[in-house]
Amino acid sequence: MKKLISYFSIFTFCLYLLGCQTSSNQNKDETINQEDIKEEEQISDESEGNNVTQKDIFEFKHIDKAPEATEDHSIDEVIKVFFDEWSIDVPYEAVAIDIQNNEIYVDPIISGRGLRAQGGIVEVSEVNQVRGILGKYKVQEWKTDYTFEDPDTYVDGYSWKLWLQFDDGTVEKHSGEGTEVEKLTPENFREFAKELRGFVEEKLKEIEG
Repeated sequence: MKKLISYFSIFTFCLYLLGCQTSSNQNKDETINQEDIKEEEQISDESEGNNVTQKDIFEFKHIDKAPEATEDHSIDEVIKVFFDEWSIDVPYEAVAIDIQNNEIYVDPIISGRGLRAQGGIVEVSEVNQVRGILGKYKVQEWKTDYTFEDPDTYVDGYSWKLWLQFDDGTVEKHSGEGTEVEKLTPENFREFAKELRGFVEEKLKEIEG
């Protein structure tokens, strides 16, 4: 009887050791699998990041993520134009023109999701004429930034920006932000804004018939 109990105890102990070894191997396999998954996800994220850098910057939606131009470009190289002004006293009216694809973005807005056309995207003719407006007002001679006030010193001021994207994907940026509009804008700025918006309105009317 004692031998039987002894054999049973030894058998039980062996089963216990086998169970511990199996559990240990399973945990090890799970850890390896989790590390493989994380590595695959990291590779996938890096691949998506590269796509945004190399390809998506040419989508108007991602113009705010495109690299800034570091060298001079001619007006003929401009493929996209974004312009807006903001003031608490004036309705928001932005302009987004895709010269390369002959498209105008209706009621465009830039948010955390990028550039969106709230009123849709329409195809128009001779949209490259907008380059003539840019050249007429010599926008490339404007300063990069006209801001001279500390943003913490005022509330509900005024701001504007003009972005020109070139055929290499880079973007030339001009802007201003503060309270004194005349000091924040270049010469003939108001005339430029009026003519640019007038160009868009005229093209949209042509579509409506």
